[in-house]
Amino acid sequence: MKHNWEPYKNKVLQLKEIFKAKNEGSETEVEVFMPGDEGYDSEVGVPYVLVRYSSDNASHERRIDLYEYHLKKDLSDLINLIEHFIQEFEMEIDQSEYGGG
Repeated sequence: MKHNWEPYKNKVLQLKEIFKAKNEGSETEVEVFMPGDEGYDSEVGVPYVLVRYSSDNASHERRIDLYEYHLKKDLSDLINLIEHFIQEFEMEIDQSEYGGG
């Protein structure tokens, strides 16, 4: 199935820059990838956000695929959505490592 993300390329490029700036001094590294980027690793064919969270015990990764229905959102809404997914991921890791969950 072909996913139509190309009309949102400029928005994805903006996301790349925004999250690159947010990485400063954070234990969570966030990187945005588009098809064709070096390091892109997805068979789905859509941009994605790769979240790397380092805790005391290990490093964890989660990929958040960005489909057209995500990319249609206003930039600020999309950023808030991605940040929500990142916070959920961090809480899952913290609970499993420190909360005995």
